[in-house]
Amino acid sequence: MGKPEPLHVGHPTDASPAPDVNPQRTLHASPSPSPSPSPSPSPSPDPDPEWTEYVAWVDREAAAGRHQEPDPETWDPEAWAPGDPMPVAPVRPRFGQDDEADLLPPRPLLAGLTEEAVSDLGRLSDSELVGVLQATRRQIAREQYKQVLVTAEYARRRQAVFEDAARRGVPVGCRPGGFPGDELAVELVTTPLDAGHRIDDAIDLTSRLPMTLAGMAAGVIDEARAGWIAMHTRCLSPEDAAYADEVLAAEAPDLRADQIADRAGRLAAKLDPEAVKARKERARRCDQRVETRREASGNASLSGREMDIADVIASKAFIDAAAARLRRGGLPGSLGALRVLAMTDLTQGRDPLARLNPIADSVPQASGSPGPTDAKRTDDGSTDAEPTDAELAYAESTDHWPTDYGPTEDVDHPDEEPSPAGPHGGGVARPAPVPLPALVNLIIPAGTLLGWSTAPAQAGALGLLDPDETRAIAQAAARHPRTRWCATITAPDGTAIGHGCASGQHPHLLDNLEAQPPPGKREPQPPGEQEPQPPPQQQLIELLHRLGLAFAPIARGSCDHAQAEERYTPSRRLSHLIRARSATCDAPGCQAQAVYADLDHTRPWPAGLTDQCNLAPRCRRHHRAKQAPDWKVEQAAPGVTRWTLPSGRTHVTTPTRYDT
Repeated sequence: MGKPEPLHVGHPTDASPAPDVNPQRTLHASPSPSPSPSPSPSPSPDPDPEWTEYVAWVDREAAAGRHQEPDPETWDPEAWAPGDPMPVAPVRPRFGQDDEADLLPPRPLLAGLTEEAVSDLGRLSDSELVGVLQATRRQIAREQYKQVLVTAEYARRRQAVFEDAARRGVPVGCRPGGFPGDELAVELVTTPLDAGHRIDDAIDLTSRLPMTLAGMAAGVIDEARAGWIAMHTRCLSPEDAAYADEVLAAEAPDLRADQIADRAGRLAAKLDPEAVKARKERARRCDQRVETRREASGNASLSGREMDIADVIASKAFIDAAAARLRRGGLPGSLGALRVLAMTDLTQGRDPLARLNPIADSVPQASGSPGPTDAKRTDDGSTDAEPTDAELAYAESTDHWPTDYGPTEDVDHPDEEPSPAGPHGGGVARPAPVPLPALVNLIIPAGTLLGWSTAPAQAGALGLLDPDETRAIAQAAARHPRTRWCATITAPDGTAIGHGCASGQHPHLLDNLEAQPPPGKREPQPPGEQEPQPPPQQQLIELLHRLGLAFAPIARGSCDHAQAEERYTPSRRLSHLIRARSATCDAPGCQAQAVYADLDHTRPWPAGLTDQCNLAPRCRRHHRAKQAPDWKVEQAAPGVTRWTLPSGRTHVTTPTRYDT
């Protein structure tokens, strides 16, 4: 922090006593004592309380013997004249536990002190490092408090416009202000769901939860904790919400986000169990779904959401028992891997216990290795390998559904010795994928499919596929009669320039098209023993020949209307061209897959053509938002869309750029 700005105490006049010129003395903010008592005027509001607080801190530092001399290069005592402010020497901020800076509230002064502290971290002690970290967290919570205020005001304005239109009899779907979450999602580069949660939380915090909001302003409650409090108290009456706000705001600073979420849920259930029950039933009725998502590692997950608790317990017990039976039968792998294997088999129509027959006949026990009845004891004294009698009985039974097996969240310990890995790792030899229809719209680079490229494939929202996964899934898809094969040609910049689709089934599409290793990774062979391999171009030509594709051009820059159609609903051919050009919804920031989106006329039909220059994939939410009177959408060129939001801000989206 550079030298502080001059401090002016009051407004000295010619009759004012001359201040002390001693440069060794730090200027105090207290006025000089009056020679005779007189009634003191009523104190006026301090125009800069933070600066006053800083000066008091400097005084205390000087009294403690930590005062620093003014820099003689920037302060000349002889140039000082009565009435000029006295310089205050800079004092390094101290962030040790319970030091001044460690206790400052989140305000501009604290922001300046943290900037000064991080400019030379080497001079800070470990305690001061933690103090700076805590100070920045207080600042972040304060900034989140400001975001809550702004978001709430924004939402109230949109709500007022919407309700005014409703009072005037404007039809549903034509009222302005009806899509605040979608508008905010575009500006914050987040999902409409997250933006909607931000709006709901902001409204509750500013109208029903003043204590929690005050905690955010003071920097002791962050957005995550405040969000859990708002969510769990939303179903409560105003009186119960006020009580919960007081209790939870006092506890939140000392609890993790997950702990305050649990505490808030318990308190809400205690205050109004019927309201909490109604919320759960509404979620089961409206939001139940099977959800797939990509893991951070690149793998994927499959889960059922908003399920009945009893069903979850029963299903988990069934999977646990099947995994225990597989372990008892000698199948290698951790219990976690065996649980996943059992669930995978059950959801693909296979019996997981059918794997035990070949295992029992063909896998001998290695000398000294744990047998089916041996148990590996973990750190807490439990046995990971040995299933319980109840689990075995349940695995062998089909006429009852016990729901109490004790703790089931026995995550495999990291010190467990890994089992011999199968072809796909994880200790379990997995079969090839069953034939599957490629309804997930796989995007596979031809070079990766044929083995001479390592560019990752894309499996919809599940993310990227490595070359081995790509070929395995492609071969499984080729065997399914409902799979449809299409190919897109891309320009050097990755945008699509042509697209074609094959008709009929192609179960042997990849036969005899041996995968070739990428350039630079092929193992050298002795001269005279090298087997002739078809060059990549011949592989690709053969693949396209087997598909019998006829490519159609994708309009870029301008449109000659060669693909225009005299009807409202585009044909399959035109639909594929649009979705190949734009693989996702063309709203700013939206990643909804085009294959599931509406094909919307940017300019309404029939005034607008059913053609590449007027159609675009839009998810149902953004399709509806685009129809609202306060949203404006224009397609200046094929795939180039300009969105003007109700705030007047504009965003332009362009065609998809594929990895090449």
